[in-house]
Amino acid sequence: MIYSFGGRNFYSFREAFEVDFRVKPQASERDIFQTDARGQKSNAVMGVFGANASGKTHLLQAIGFLQWFILSSAQSKPEGQNWYTMFFRFRDPLDLVTELFIEFEMEGEHYRYDLRVDEKRVLFESLRVKKTRFAVLFERTWTGSEYEFKSHNFGQNASQIPQRQNASFISTALLLENSMAKQLNAFFSSCYGNVNYLGRSTTNDPHHPNLFDASRFFHENADQLEWVNHRLANFDLGLDSIAIETARLANKDGQEEEHLIPQGCHVHQGKTYTLSLVEESRGTQALFVLLRHLLPVLKSGGIAFVDEIEESLHSHMIPCLVDLFYTPKHNPKGAQLIFTCHSDYIISHLEKYQIQLVDKDDEGVSHTYRLDDVKGVRNVDNLYAKYHAGAYGGIPDF
Repeated sequence: MIYSFGGRNFYSFREAFEVDFRVKPQASERDIFQTDARGQKSNAVMGVFGANASGKTHLLQAIGFLQWFILSSAQSKPEGQNWYTMFFRFRDPLDLVTELFIEFEMEGEHYRYDLRVDEKRVLFESLRVKKTRFAVLFERTWTGSEYEFKSHNFGQNASQIPQRQNASFISTALLLENSMAKQLNAFFSSCYGNVNYLGRSTTNDPHHPNLFDASRFFHENADQLEWVNHRLANFDLGLDSIAIETARLANKDGQEEEHLIPQGCHVHQGKTYTLSLVEESRGTQALFVLLRHLLPVLKSGGIAFVDEIEESLHSHMIPCLVDLFYTPKHNPKGAQLIFTCHSDYIISHLEKYQIQLVDKDDEGVSHTYRLDDVKGVRNVDNLYAKYHAGAYGGIPDF
């Protein structure tokens, strides 16, 4: 479970920003919340809304960068440049330091990870666990020539792990099979996003390579394909089922290779007809690929952060996807979803705690706030109508 994430001086967010999934204790028990071992309620779903170029993607990039940096940054060469400019650039003089943080629950414990970097190196990095207060598991600070380092209960041989300037301490420890790093790897690997620090990726767009990747996944995970087939009627695609068939096709050199081809099965007047998913609608393809990524998150209890979740999907289909994260039957381990969306019809299916708005001012600076931070907003209000009327911000200003 993620409690919150944020930072400062990250792309269009010049000032401090935060996305907080947590809600106050007095919020009534509802299926839109996940509850941790200490009784803290957090949103299962958060929708991010704002005008084009307001900074919505940059908001999700903070999670994408942290996931990559924590897990994979040590896989590059020690002398290489692992990231490029992330600081806000419409200012003089430039502030070259970016700060990011994330708070999360892992195996019943509350953790906070903090990071401060410039263009070249890690300036500060720490992981703390909350007991009555936060206690340091490891912390390192760049002194100008080396790192000042301390650790406590961060697995075996923490003091002997190399201090890479261009990589996270956790990813370096993971290469050495440190036990704590392995736990963190399991947690962050259970998350999926189509956004990294360079921007939006195409991993869940309905392109042919993604269709075939999804076919391999469902071929290897028959239970997940069965789950999809049981629920296709809910998505009104005109499909009765999807089957994965094996075919031998010639490659560019004329040699035959085995491929897994997704087939859409249609039943008319008692007879079954099949079409390759390549021939189905773009919306059908988009849903097939998106479910390939969302279902493992639901199964593992991670977080999905999806930019433009409505890609090729009808707006009425988004609530069906969101509802998966509310039902213990489909979401037994408390997975979470945060998404950006221009199809704001979904606002009518969300509560004020679940709506994150992003605006950009005349200086190009992005600001974000949760709708329940706006004074006077009530869940009984028509949030969709008031949003369209401009009462809350987060819409284009023509």
